[in-house]
Amino acid sequence: MGSSQKIAKGMFWTTLVNLVNGLYGFISVPILLAYFGKSDYGLIGLAMSVNVYLRLMDMGLNSTNVRFFSNWIAKKEYGQVNKLFQTSLTFYGTIGLLNALILVVVSCFSQQIFHLSAEQDIIVKHLFYILAISAFISWFTSCFDQLIRANEYVGWTQKMTLLPKVVQMIVLALTVLLHFSIELYYALTAFSMFLVIPFCVHKIRQICPYVSFHLGFDKPILKEILPYCLNIFSFGIFQFSMNHLRPVFLGMQGTIESVADYRVLNGIISIVLMLGGAFMGVFLPSSAKAVAKGDKVAQDKVAYNGTKYISMTLCFCCFGVISVSPELITLYVGEEYLYLTGWLIIWLLTTLAAHNQAISSLILAGTDIRAITKNTITSSIVGLLVCWFTIPYWQIGGTIIAYGVYVLMQLLFYYFYYWPRVMKINSWRIFTKSFIPYVMLGTVISWGCFSITIFTNSWTAFFTKGILFAISYGIGTFFLLTKEDRLFIINIRKKV
Repeated sequence: MGSSQKIAKGMFWTTLVNLVNGLYGFISVPILLAYFGKSDYGLIGLAMSVNVYLRLMDMGLNSTNVRFFSNWIAKKEYGQVNKLFQTSLTFYGTIGLLNALILVVVSCFSQQIFHLSAEQDIIVKHLFYILAISAFISWFTSCFDQLIRANEYVGWTQKMTLLPKVVQMIVLALTVLLHFSIELYYALTAFSMFLVIPFCVHKIRQICPYVSFHLGFDKPILKEILPYCLNIFSFGIFQFSMNHLRPVFLGMQGTIESVADYRVLNGIISIVLMLGGAFMGVFLPSSAKAVAKGDKVAQDKVAYNGTKYISMTLCFCCFGVISVSPELITLYVGEEYLYLTGWLIIWLLTTLAAHNQAISSLILAGTDIRAITKNTITSSIVGLLVCWFTIPYWQIGGTIIAYGVYVLMQLLFYYFYYWPRVMKINSWRIFTKSFIPYVMLGTVISWGCFSITIFTNSWTAFFTKGILFAISYGIGTFFLLTKEDRLFIINIRKKV
């Protein structure tokens, strides 16, 4: 199976899995909000936000491993692959223990840090204990997925994630029917992710029989990957902070109710948010191979065509949700949350910045990322400062404004400096051919659908506007795509 077919499968299954994840998040938020109450449900988001931030202890090894695994597999240096895999097992196991210890320590001071009542503090402590156990298992098995993706089996890894998601849906239903506590619900949901581990082990033994699962440590290997790993970490720590410190800041500078508002909006737009970030994982193995071989033609296909297909998908999701945003919020959590409509639209528009993910995979496949590191550090610091000082005035709006500032600074840097001068990519072609046509199409159609006010029933308005947008966007996209694009999409549908 060639790289293009693997990318096609990866994109298909990534899109499908993210739609399922988004659907689960969309359904689960109002159900859990109604079942646990706004304040108690906000505790889940608070605990998850703290633990997510601890993923920084990865120190950039995730992307580093995929890049070096892919590079060495392309060059048939299987001994290097095995040494890195064993070293990664040791590293991740150590980090898992440290992560668990930090969560236990934080739980000791949770009431003082987050200004919780005595009853809320007990729940949060229990959630932290559950997270401590799941964090260790998650860390230790992290390199399983990395090695499989490095072999360009992204589609396979995405298919496997459907199993725990089905289990989570069952847990959600049982929580309401059998009156599970917050702790039991979260434990079953967190531990369901580990159902795929036996399948991953079997897949690795099948495609990489030369790999050993024994712990090991190879100093020369670590020395070789460390400079790239630190580069990734240096900008990753700030990028990660920008994405995941905002709800933490909201819990510190705002209210628990604002954290619940954040979870509501995040549940609605999670499909769009996940699509952009997930596509980098699809392109990175093939990009690493193209860079390692110096294949400029393959790199250009990733840059121009990859950006086009990502933009097309992102705009469909973003503007599709915008076109039905009032009805969606009303049906989702009730009319009393309609004050969030404006912030939802602004947050959705910021997600369009993820159209750069295909080119970002080429950047990460290279060796010198110092310039983007400096830009990411600057834009993240500015964004977080904006977030901290605007939350007391606009609550959840402060987190969205801050993210908008962050992505704007990023895009200006890429379009006007890094892409044209460093990567020799035609930014104007990216903007005019691969991005803006779909933005304009989505804007016009969503504005038309949003403006329709003849419906008196929210369900009727939601489905009518949604179907109208989907049909109109599909027709418009058909005329925007070239003949080659249409043939490519048809072939994807035949192969997946």
